[in-house]
Amino acid sequence: MSKEQLTQEVMALPLAQRVSLAQDLWQSIEDSSLSTARDEEREALAEAQRRDAELSSGSVAGRTHGQVMETMRRATECA
Repeated sequence: MSKEQLTQEVMALPLAQRVSLAQDLWQSIEDSSLSTARDEEREALAEAQRRDAELSSGSVAGRTHGQVMETMRRATECA
């Protein structure tokens, strides 16, 4: 069934059913976007915790703001 056919059939429904369908569709969009946002937040938090653990254990050395900026200048040829 094409989108146009589906739209035509849905538009033929009584108002209350169209409203209910619209609410269900909207909720499915919200649920999907919230789930994606939560997954991204969890991944970002896990990455931050991993990096913090590396710094705390001494397995990696941190860099100063000046060192980071100098690296960026060289990388972008803005030195």
